[in-house]
Amino acid sequence: GIDLPTGERSFAVGALAQARDGAVWIGTDSVGAWRITGNGKQALDLPGASGPVGAFFEAPDGRMWIAASEGLFRCAVTRCERIEALGAAGARSLFGETIDGQWRLWVGTNFEGVIQLADIDGATPTRTDVAITKAQGLPNNVGLSMARYAGDLWIGSGRGVARYDGKRLQVFGEGNQFPTAMVFALLPDVDPAGEQVLLAALRPGGLAEIHADGRWRLIDTRHGLPSNAVHSLLRERYRNVLWIGTMTAGIARVENDRFALFDERMGLPDRIVLSVGWSAPTGTLWVGTAGGAARWGAGRFVPLLPPGQNAELVHDLIDTSDGRRWIAHSRGLQRWKGDTLELDFTADNSALPGVSVEQVVQRHIDGGDEIYAATAHGLARWTSAEGVKKIDGVAGLDVETAVHGLAVLADPANPGDDILWVATESGLSRLDRRGWRVVNAPCLADLAPFRIEPDQRAGAPTLWLASRSGLRRLDADGTCVTYPATHALGALTHVRLDGAAVYVFGARGAMRLAREGAADQQGETYGAQAGLVSPEVTASAVDNRGRVFGATAAGLAAFQPALSTQAAASSPLHLTAAHWGAQSTPLTAGLVLPPDDNGVRFEYSLLAFDREYAVRYRTRLAGLEEDFSPWSADAFAAYPRLPPGHYQLQVQARDADGVAAQPLSFDFAVDAHWWQRGWTLAAGALLTLALGLGIGRWRSRRTSRRAAALEVEVAMRTRELASANAQLEQAAVTDPLTGLKNRRYFTLAVAAETERARRARGGQMLLVALLDIDHFKRINDGHGHDAGDAVLLEIARRLQRAARAGDIVLRWGGEEFLLLLRDIDRAAADVPLRRLLAGIAAKPVQVGALAIDVTASIGAIGYPADASGDADLNLEHAIALADAALYRAKREGRDRAMLVECNASDGELCCAVVMREEVSLSGRSKEL
Repeated sequence: GIDLPTGERSFAVGALAQARDGAVWIGTDSVGAWRITGNGKQALDLPGASGPVGAFFEAPDGRMWIAASEGLFRCAVTRCERIEALGAAGARSLFGETIDGQWRLWVGTNFEGVIQLADIDGATPTRTDVAITKAQGLPNNVGLSMARYAGDLWIGSGRGVARYDGKRLQVFGEGNQFPTAMVFALLPDVDPAGEQVLLAALRPGGLAEIHADGRWRLIDTRHGLPSNAVHSLLRERYRNVLWIGTMTAGIARVENDRFALFDERMGLPDRIVLSVGWSAPTGTLWVGTAGGAARWGAGRFVPLLPPGQNAELVHDLIDTSDGRRWIAHSRGLQRWKGDTLELDFTADNSALPGVSVEQVVQRHIDGGDEIYAATAHGLARWTSAEGVKKIDGVAGLDVETAVHGLAVLADPANPGDDILWVATESGLSRLDRRGWRVVNAPCLADLAPFRIEPDQRAGAPTLWLASRSGLRRLDADGTCVTYPATHALGALTHVRLDGAAVYVFGARGAMRLAREGAADQQGETYGAQAGLVSPEVTASAVDNRGRVFGATAAGLAAFQPALSTQAAASSPLHLTAAHWGAQSTPLTAGLVLPPDDNGVRFEYSLLAFDREYAVRYRTRLAGLEEDFSPWSADAFAAYPRLPPGHYQLQVQARDADGVAAQPLSFDFAVDAHWWQRGWTLAAGALLTLALGLGIGRWRSRRTSRRAAALEVEVAMRTRELASANAQLEQAAVTDPLTGLKNRRYFTLAVAAETERARRARGGQMLLVALLDIDHFKRINDGHGHDAGDAVLLEIARRLQRAARAGDIVLRWGGEEFLLLLRDIDRAAADVPLRRLLAGIAAKPVQVGALAIDVTASIGAIGYPADASGDADLNLEHAIALADAALYRAKREGRDRAMLVECNASDGELCCAVVMREEVSLSGRSKEL
């Protein structure tokens, strides 16, 4: 952080800029403007101004223009002058550009709209005759933001957006249902489809996405935005991530390669989504929910069927070339044309073999069309000539055989015809011009039941098969390819193709594989950390923009793959902390540490603000270690004891896309005891040599050789001892069952964590969470201690997966775990707690054939406990309060989290567990 020398005055930062000379300019709401360089901090003297500073603009001549509530200023380094051309109007925003070969400065004012200045590099800049005000059609005379987009100047006002083409204004406001809101920021951008758009930060309203042709859409809390009061926008340079600053919910981040969730707020009839599909002929995204079916239209979900016809559970849907729509649902099969129901087949009025139709496909054959319907009791076919007929008595389709999947692929041997593929309990069958055949392939023997995804590879029919025993690819020549990495997902539900990617869905989440990748590829797994709230996706669809939609029990999961598999540039890797000794003294490069207190700890961070959970690090301490450590999410390295010598810490990092950062290194040394120093060894060698000469030259040579060998042996044994000590130290701070750090590690790290938490700024805190597995004694008593150990090990894994890089997870003892979650927003402490509870209870713990349901209770407190950070409370006391909250959570029914909230008053820190149980703790002496 940057501390400005403003005494006790608090302030907010309203504007930031970095000049070409590297200086950072800071505008505040109450302490003016400042210029920060490597030589220090300099307050700017803005003549006659003491109010808020809202914007900066660096002119071509290097001078910085400043928009302040009391006027407009121009600064050369720290010498500032008032620009009188603005008169009494205060400035809110600035935008400079070249017009007809001359630089012009647009100034958004407090009550005169937007004016234009010329001669901005001259002695006396002047107004031009161009002014955009309410009289010309501007929504109001407050110019909050400006940007050049689609060749026009766009202005964010206090009541909407205006577009100025040099002659006329087009207003986005009440007249065209655009939100009547203050527009604090405008940012030209590119949407996920690659189209140029203008983003407008609205307060209230959310985020508007405006196209050059005037189309616009609103992104608000219904789309996952945490607040509709948007204030600022930033496109991050390294990973092209969009950051959104809000007034009431902190900073939001728009990420690719992450699932977002749609529920009732976007018009879904019910959040339990059981099916989803994309109909390419009509461009329809549809979903089947427990409360009826819906399709996406006009920015939200609307009913799929006419009123009174939407009660059945829709399983599948296809649109045919004749303008009809076939719908497979829980009571049969229907054909619609528009809003008119033309055909309605059920098990009672037709030859449908089952009540519920699970899938429907269309097959082209001999210039005509056939419709096939899959049920749990067999396969049916509809033709215009015969109606619905049950298919039986053919190869692979025994009576009452459940059909698990259908697929249609073009027949390369007969252009214009399709091959029908059918997956049943008995295996895989196909239908072409030669009739029905059973497909025999070695990989199909143990595969049933499975789902099929067709893949037309270079004209040759290829099938992807998802089953309980993993993923297979069956090529046209009968070759089977197995993908072992998919076993991590458990039983697979289905597979979906999307361009160069293969998405595999199972009981434990989703995985993306490279479509042309090797069979042993590891893939990229998506779970709760990637926004997939419910791990099991029962159905999925891919739209025409490559977006993946998944049906879950918590809503419709929407996934936008990254536009590029590689970041535009590697992100910077920084060493964020280096300490040595028992007192955690800051370690500077080149420092020589004393021999008896030389433990070191380093923390580092890759500033890749996208899917941080997938960032990986590895380290090597040159002088002690020969090789780099394995890649890990841990963003720290600790060495408790080091032998004398010179060392260099080397850190490598790669972001979520595997892009390597520029590595960093840090040099330091450890001093030797006097008897280990070179002059001591040299003196001993000389003494030995002198004695040897007295005895005889032949013994002298022998003694010299033995002394040299002894020195090598001592050095080798010293390093072996240091390595053994390091391993022992690691073992001493590691829980042997779970592999987590233990209480002893906490005692070593508590000083550094306390200091780090006290330095936190901007409402950030360290969240201390004490977690206890519910009814753990029942697990031990009912299933044995081996089962209990398996539960502890699995819960430790789930906690590590739920934690972020830099968070600390410890086994506190028995079935208790302590989590130190860094940089948590004090106002949103419940978010990570809910994530932890959901991660633990998401699915049973599998112990052999036994599935054990597990929940946990959590007691938590923010540290420092008081938002001011002034309360005298140490981290051990905070844990005691968290323990009290944990006890309350147990007493209130378990499977919940209780949060302690504290306030300081007259030296007394008063804390309350949520639900109003009072706990009082003195800031100086009392203990719980």
